[in-house]
Amino acid sequence: MASPATTSVSEKSNWNPPAELASATPLATAPNAPTESVSPATAGLVKTELKALARQSSHYLVGLIGNLCLGLVSFPIFTRVLSVSEYGIMDLGQRLLLMLTIASKLGFQNATLRFYNRKEFSQDPAAGRRFYSTIFFGMLATAVTVGVLFLVTAGIIPQALMLGPLANLVYLILGLALLRAMGSILWGFLRIEERTKTFNALQVTLKATTLAVVCALFPVLGHFARVYFVAALCVETILILSLTSWLLRRHVLSLRCFDSTFFRTAMAFGAPLVAYEFSFAVLGSADRFLVRHYVGPDALGLYSVAYGLANNVNEFLVAPLTLALVPIYMRIWTSDGAEKTSAFLRVAFDLFVLTAAGVLAAVAAAGHSVLVLLASSKYSGADQLIPVILFGLLTWTANVFVGAGLLIHKKTLRMSGLLVISAIANIVLNCLLLPKMGLMGGAIATLLSYLICIVLLTRASHSFLPLHIDVRACIKYAIAGLIASAAGTLVTFADPALNFLSRSTIVLTVYLTILYVLGGQVRTGTHWALAWVKSRRAAALPPA
Repeated sequence: MASPATTSVSEKSNWNPPAELASATPLATAPNAPTESVSPATAGLVKTELKALARQSSHYLVGLIGNLCLGLVSFPIFTRVLSVSEYGIMDLGQRLLLMLTIASKLGFQNATLRFYNRKEFSQDPAAGRRFYSTIFFGMLATAVTVGVLFLVTAGIIPQALMLGPLANLVYLILGLALLRAMGSILWGFLRIEERTKTFNALQVTLKATTLAVVCALFPVLGHFARVYFVAALCVETILILSLTSWLLRRHVLSLRCFDSTFFRTAMAFGAPLVAYEFSFAVLGSADRFLVRHYVGPDALGLYSVAYGLANNVNEFLVAPLTLALVPIYMRIWTSDGAEKTSAFLRVAFDLFVLTAAGVLAAVAAAGHSVLVLLASSKYSGADQLIPVILFGLLTWTANVFVGAGLLIHKKTLRMSGLLVISAIANIVLNCLLLPKMGLMGGAIATLLSYLICIVLLTRASHSFLPLHIDVRACIKYAIAGLIASAAGTLVTFADPALNFLSRSTIVLTVYLTILYVLGGQVRTGTHWALAWVKSRRAAALPPA
């Protein structure tokens, strides 16, 4: 999960592959069924829908890039303004907020995508009002209930929740959890109505405005983590009230239209997906609580910065994959069957490992320079953690490939079970390694828990869609990465920016050169690129 300064891509967009596939795609059970002739009307419809898909995808891509850029801007602001311990508290609060938000939603937001019926609601406005009202007030009821239960638990057994320094932020965090639970269904309403421009404009505006308010409040309230949560609460309250007012003006919200039968149906649909979401949150967040418990508040700040930087790098690989890869292999599965889908995933996975190994090598060589540039020298020591944590996050990203069989066949409950096992392993490993190895133990525990998760997902998914991994190629990429990283460390400049540019350039040059000499994807790609350039030059020449 992202650090406080870099969140919003995964948390604010609420994109969850298993949930999305379970609620929005048909089950692909017969990819090799005989095809029927397509009528001109059907072909025209498909063409129109593909144009709409391309247009809306471009909107989401712009919003995604905007959020990523804002994350890069906000990260150095928070790391420089806040002390090391205060940054750790802010990150810890975000972890608690994430888990409370998931508990408040109870998977109910997935019903927004699953049960929306544009044609029916346009013909029967009363049915539309029942849908919007039940989803809205149902989410409000579940979020308030979870918040009250959390307060009661915190009052009875506060030590069990390991709140520590978050005790003074509990009410702010609970308020934000309520707002984000409500926001999940309001964002969902925008999506199902295909208001993609509004959706992405609001997403980017929300993050930019929150950052601006935080910067304005720092001189007034002091350089404390509390300022972030106060600003977020104010900005998100205004947004949620504005979107709610928009629904009220359309006369689609009415408590009298609440349908208890539909509410139970929606809860039954979404509840099984909570285990997946919550296990994923624990897998990516439990280490923060344990780091503070075993190592201390300043150590938590160092760990949070290392995790945030590693996550920034990982997001630039994850975001394009999640946007593009899943729709592509779902289309191949539906039209061409399992064999071609598996072949496509094998090549795509090979390219991913090739890219990931090069990026990891560059970060390992230039991590200290990146830390000084984006955070500051007061976080020295955290740079040693970045490559290990990044290795773990990149390992988790491989789930898009190795878990494809489970996603295609909608085995979300099975995925949830495997994530629960991995989350438990993460907690156990942190408890074992943190007292003995300090922060490096937490980083290694993160890496090992993600490795365990990927191994379990690979084994479970193989029976549904075999993925034949080229182990020799992966070993080749790893060796080339190690050599390139070592070569990059041979050059050192006093200026961190120059040091980063020189080391990363050397690493990538050496890495690609080794792979070109050894043959494979790099050599093939180079030859293809040269042939393309020659063909373009030949086409540009005037005829003799």
